Amino acid sequence: MVKDRMKFIRLDSNENPCGCSPLAKKAVIEYMEDDKLSKSQYPDEYTMFLRSAISEKYGVDRDEVFCGNGADEIIYLLGNTFINPGDEVILPEISFASYASSASFRKGKIVCAPLKDDFGIDLDAVLKAITENTKYIVLVNPNNPTGTMFCEEEQYEFLKKVPEDILVIIDEAYAEFYMGANFPNTCSMLRDFDNLIILKTFSKIYGLASFRIGFIMANKKIISSLLSEDYRAESIQRFNVTTLAMIAAQAALKDDVFLENTKTANDRCLKNLCKHLDNMGYSYVPSHANFLLINIRRDCTPVVESLEKKGYLVRPGTVLNADRLSEYIRVSIGTNEQMEGFIHAFKDCLKL
Repeated sequence: MVKDRMKFIRLDSNENPCGCSPLAKKAVIEYMEDDKLSKSQYPDEYTMFLRSAISEKYGVDRDEVFCGNGADEIIYLLGNTFINPGDEVILPEISFASYASSASFRKGKIVCAPLKDDFGIDLDAVLKAITENTKYIVLVNPNNPTGTMFCEEEQYEFLKKVPEDILVIIDEAYAEFYMGANFPNTCSMLRDFDNLIILKTFSKIYGLASFRIGFIMANKKIISSLLSEDYRAESIQRFNVTTLAMIAAQAALKDDVFLENTKTANDRCLKNLCKHLDNMGYSYVPSHANFLLINIRRDCTPVVESLEKKGYLVRPGTVLNADRLSEYIRVSIGTNEQMEGFIHAFKDCLKL
């Protein structure tokens, strides 16, 4: 039975509880109210003005940017482009599931690299998993669903050791939530590694999940293959990114104030949740993102179901990794009010 998710406090999809940028909202409204701008025309299928805005924001060339209908579409396009039956894709054993799904759809083989004891990505284990059949490696930083991250030096040294004919996809969907100073400047590494692909999204800190828009940055050869007429005719639905999505995303890129406010609010609520868990005696994986992976020391299913009855949706560990996370839940960070309500509901559920 399909549930009406709008009736719940949704702490299961890592959405931005602060909404979206006021600049993005203003830009969309102005577009809709301007009668001189035709709403009856199809959007720019090459997303030219948004790619230009992204290139300016991140210091890359426009021809090094590709936009898609959410990060998920791009993940599947990458699988469709580069994976043939029998090719191997290396993933950390716990990571974002869409990459495994897209590779499996192309009959690729998923090779899982073990994590460290603290759930951090073991880059040495990833290197050891490379074979002659490896087509690409996927690293999510900060990782989803663990929230762990690796620093700039670790990433650069790793990239130096990966053979040039193996692609490395670094998914930075949650990068903007990181509060420290040593997060990798991955864009600067594009100049040194032609096999590097950086994936980002407007669905998380930018709060534009309902607009469905994400992008990758990579060398021009990779991007041009995705933009070619033949490839688009075969693999991509035309006009896949709407005009409203492009307008909202372009405006959001300019709103540094909104991003900083969101980061600060997320950090405050995350620390408060951790403080409550410490007082309750429950452990968790320290997170650098907008969610927390909590060890509840029991089968997660009854707790998840009880929380749902109280109006809160969280992600059960069994759907994230049935083998290692059956006693975990992943909780997205909401507003202060939402998190206070969740903590009370969580305590009640643990009594059952």
